Amino acid sequence: MDISTESEPLLERRRSRVWPVCYSTAVAVMASFSFGYILAYSSPALTDLQRYTEEHRSFTETIYQDIFGAIMPVGALFGAPVAGWLADSIGRKSALMVNSLPLAIGWLLIILSTATTGVLFRPLLFAGRFVTGFGAGFASLAAPIYIAEISPSHLRGLFGATTQLSVAIGIFAVYGLGSISVLDYYWLALVELGITVVFLFMSMTLLETPRWLIKHGHARKAHDSLLSFRGSSYDVSSEQTEIEIQVKNEEHLSGMTLLKIFSASSTVRPLVLSIFIMFFQQFCGINAVIFYAEDIFELTKYKNNAALLSSFAVGGTEVLGTFIGVVLADLAGRRILLAAGGFGMFLSSGAMGAFYYLNSEPYCKPGSTDCKENLNPLAIASIIVYVMSFSIAWGGLPWLLLSEIIPLRVRGTGMGIAGGASWVFAALVTGFFKEYQKLIEPWGAFWSFSLICALSVIFVLVFIPETRGKSLEDIEHYFSKNIVPKHFSEGKLSEQDSEMSSSTDYEYK
Repeated sequence: MDISTESEPLLERRRSRVWPVCYSTAVAVMASFSFGYILAYSSPALTDLQRYTEEHRSFTETIYQDIFGAIMPVGALFGAPVAGWLADSIGRKSALMVNSLPLAIGWLLIILSTATTGVLFRPLLFAGRFVTGFGAGFASLAAPIYIAEISPSHLRGLFGATTQLSVAIGIFAVYGLGSISVLDYYWLALVELGITVVFLFMSMTLLETPRWLIKHGHARKAHDSLLSFRGSSYDVSSEQTEIEIQVKNEEHLSGMTLLKIFSASSTVRPLVLSIFIMFFQQFCGINAVIFYAEDIFELTKYKNNAALLSSFAVGGTEVLGTFIGVVLADLAGRRILLAAGGFGMFLSSGAMGAFYYLNSEPYCKPGSTDCKENLNPLAIASIIVYVMSFSIAWGGLPWLLLSEIIPLRVRGTGMGIAGGASWVFAALVTGFFKEYQKLIEPWGAFWSFSLICALSVIFVLVFIPETRGKSLEDIEHYFSKNIVPKHFSEGKLSEQDSEMSSSTDYEYK
C-alpha cells in the first residue's frame, strides 16, 4: 500500500485551520438562534396574552391562539424561497445580512402593539408574528447554505449541526425567559430585537463562500476566500478545482435551461427526497409539542409550574439532544441517526397517546384527576424522550442533508422549494392541531404522529444515501450518475471516478 498517497488527505487536514470557519459559523448561527426563539415564542407569549380581557385585546378565544401559532410558519413559507433566491443572486453572506431586516421589523411590530388598546392590537401582533416568521424561514435556509459551503468536508456534519443546536438554544432561551413572570411578551420581543441588531453588524465581517464566488466568475476572490478559511499552509488548489468542475458552465441559466435542470433526474431525485425529508420532520408532530408545551403540562398536576417545566423538559432537553447530535453527526453518520431518532419518536409519541387514552372514559370518570396524577411520569418522560430523539436527529440533520444533496447550481432555489414545503407542512400541523385533536381525540393525534415516525424510519433506510465525509461534488456525482462511485462509502472518489467526473463535468442528463 502506498502510505504517502493514503496519508495525503490526512496531512492536508492537519495543515488546515478551523478557527475562521468556527468564527463564521458562530456568526451565521445567530440567525438560527433567532429561528428557534421565534419558533417557541408563541408558548410563553400566549400564556401572557391570555391575561388580557379587554374586548380588542382578549386572546381567550381559541381562534386567536390558533392564528398566533399558525401565522408564523405561513410567514416562513414565504421567507424560505426568498432566501434561496437571494442566496443565489446576491450571495450567501449578503443573504445573511438581509435576514436581519424582517427579524427587526417583526419584533418592532410586536413591541409597538403594547402601545395600543384599540382594534390595532391583534393586527399588530399577527403582523409582527408573520414578519418574524418570514425571517425564521429565511434563516432556516440562509445559515445552513452558508455553513455547508465554508466547512471542510470532513467536518461539515459537525459545523452543519450547529444550526440546530442554535435553534435549540433559542427555544431554551425563550422558554427560560418566559418562565420569569415579570417579563411580558413585549420584553421577550425586545430581547430578541437587541440580538438581531448585534447579528446585523457581525454578519458584515463575514467572507463570501468560495463556491458562490466561483459560480459568479470570481476565481481569484474564491482562492483568497479558501485561503482565509483553510490557512496559508493548506493547498487549496485541489479543492478549488473540484468546485470549478461543478460551476464552470454556469455563467447564466436561461428559463429553459433552468427548466431542463429541474426536470433532470439528477435534480428531481434529491429534490423529491428533500421534500419527503421535510414532510417527515414536520408531520412527526414536533411543532405541536413546542407550540403547545405549556398546554400539555397544564393537564398534569404540575400545572402551576407549566412554564418552568416547558423550559427544561422541552428547551433544556432539546439543547442537550442537539449537542449530542452535533457530536454524532460525523461519527455515527446521517442515516443511522435519522433512523434511531425516528424510532425514539415512534415510541414516545405512542406513549403520549397512551397517556391521553388512559385518561379518558371508561378508564377515568369525568372530573376525576386520579388517573392523570398516576400517569404524570409517563407524560413527562414521553415528552423528554420525544424531544431528545427529535433533537439528536430530525432537528438539524434534514437541513444539513438538504445543503448536501441538492445540486450546487440550483442549491439556493432547491432549498427554497424544500424549505417552503417544510413551512407548508408546519403551518398545517400548528394551525390545525387543536381542531385535529377535537376530531380524533388527543390520543388519536399522537398515535397518528407515531405512525408517521415509523414510516420515516423505513423511508430513511430505503432511500437516503449516507453523506458523511463526502465532498459536495462527490454527493452530486452520486445523484447525477444514479450509481454509487467505487469509493463512495469510503468518502472519496477513486482515480478512475475522478477522471470520469472531470471529463463529464457532472452534466445533467
